[in-house]
Amino acid sequence: MRLSDNVGNTPLIPITLGKYTVWGKAEFMNPSGSVKDRMATYIINLAEFHKLIKKGDTLCEATSGNTGIAFAMLAAERGYKMKIIMPSNMSEERKSMMRFYGAELIQVDEGDFDGAIEMRDDLCKAKGWYNCNQFHNSWNIEAHFNNTGPEIIKQWKNTIIPDAFILGTGTGGTLMGCGQRLKKHWNSIKIIAVEPEESAVMSGNQPGLHGIQGIGDGSKFLVDLNFVDEVKTVKTICAKTIAKYMASKYGLFVGISAGANVKASFEWLRDNNKTNAITILCDRGERYL
Repeated sequence: MRLSDNVGNTPLIPITLGKYTVWGKAEFMNPSGSVKDRMATYIINLAEFHKLIKKGDTLCEATSGNTGIAFAMLAAERGYKMKIIMPSNMSEERKSMMRFYGAELIQVDEGDFDGAIEMRDDLCKAKGWYNCNQFHNSWNIEAHFNNTGPEIIKQWKNTIIPDAFILGTGTGGTLMGCGQRLKKHWNSIKIIAVEPEESAVMSGNQPGLHGIQGIGDGSKFLVDLNFVDEVKTVKTICAKTIAKYMASKYGLFVGISAGANVKASFEWLRDNNKTNAITILCDRGERYL
């Protein structure tokens, strides 16, 4: 059995505040420490199945960090070379983790995800590298429709239907894939997208620099706003504050985007007089120290 065979089957943890409960899918318990293990493993498994890659080939991806870490882990496990392209303002811990796995890191300007994606596409075309293409890959959505969503439904032991699925978006793959599966099972569940207030693209504003790494990458990418019931924004400072609160009050040492998800979830429950929401605790907190 390989390490990546253990991706998934993470617990659904209740976080209670007064009459409100946010159920967090503990994706920080995946092998490389984030929800991106699911998508990366799904993409590599299918690429191998369709004989698009073979041992010794070079993989390439543009990322804000967690996806790069996940692909770097898989490349090390399965004998590929890994090239990562990312904006320079991502955390040093993330960069160090990718290098420890043996990946080569290419940095572009701060916040320049479009530039990172363009460079990835150009290099893959010129050098024959395999383009993992997380931002526009339907396999990203499939990974969560086929795996994450069904896990949540199986773990939901309550007799009541959850009120909402509330989640920040980077590529949008988790929101769309998981959301579609949950909506198919619970027709009344609301789908709420979360983005940084400083880069509220889905809300109609311009991209901007922010500190909630992993979401708000400057475009809607895979998100279908016709599927989304509402978009909420969270300030970077608020997301960081809630992430620290999660560690000190609940023992959940999670990252900044998880802080944004939890804050948006409790706010939505309060504002709509509802009691139960599901979100994703995207990654571990040590990569933001």
